[in-house]
Amino acid sequence: MSYSHKFKAIDQGIYSSLENTRGAAYDNKAKYYERLVGTESFNRIIWDCSRDDLWQFAANAILHSQGRVLDIGCGGLAQTGTLYAATANECTLFDRSAEMLKIARSRLVKQSGYLPANISLLQGDAFHLPFENNTFDIVCSFGTIHLFDNKQDFVNETLRALKPGGRFFFYTMTGEKLISRYFMSALRVINEFGEVYSRQQTLSLFDSAVLQTSSYMKGSVLFISGQKIL
Repeated sequence: MSYSHKFKAIDQGIYSSLENTRGAAYDNKAKYYERLVGTESFNRIIWDCSRDDLWQFAANAILHSQGRVLDIGCGGLAQTGTLYAATANECTLFDRSAEMLKIARSRLVKQSGYLPANISLLQGDAFHLPFENNTFDIVCSFGTIHLFDNKQDFVNETLRALKPGGRFFFYTMTGEKLISRYFMSALRVINEFGEVYSRQQTLSLFDSAVLQTSSYMKGSVLFISGQKIL
């Protein structure tokens, strides 16, 4: 899928739906953030969850589902780069940070030798997605819900873009473990995280008659998947 006819190019292979394409919170720390979250030790210590746990869940959305995929808050693909390099699905990788999208592009090129034709990199606002209702067969967001205070708005906007019958995949960090809660609370002070939610509070975001939802926990990470039925 190419967005060249609809959105402006801001770098090679990267497009934007925004008028102001600069100034995302993660632009200045994208490389540091990627190095940190990509380590097994960080995920084990802070979240009591392995990188393989994250990878296996994401594979269900990216490799083991079929159709058009939207990944909101894709970041630099620290956990998902190998999956996107391998999938034949038409995928839109969406993030507010242009620097994160550049890292994502570099990771895909390193994996494949080129940017795969079925992958589109698009900068935009997750709370105002530039897509019509019911556009995608699969929507996913890996490690993003906990970043926001207005979590319900984020989930609602994401699912707006999902077709009836389509499937959704989210994982997000919670305050279920003490070290996770302290870590999230500390970063919230400097506006890096949103309000710290428990498992039950997070699941309530998906409490809708039009959703069939299942979930499980690994450490402090809550994995949520399901289907939009209307």
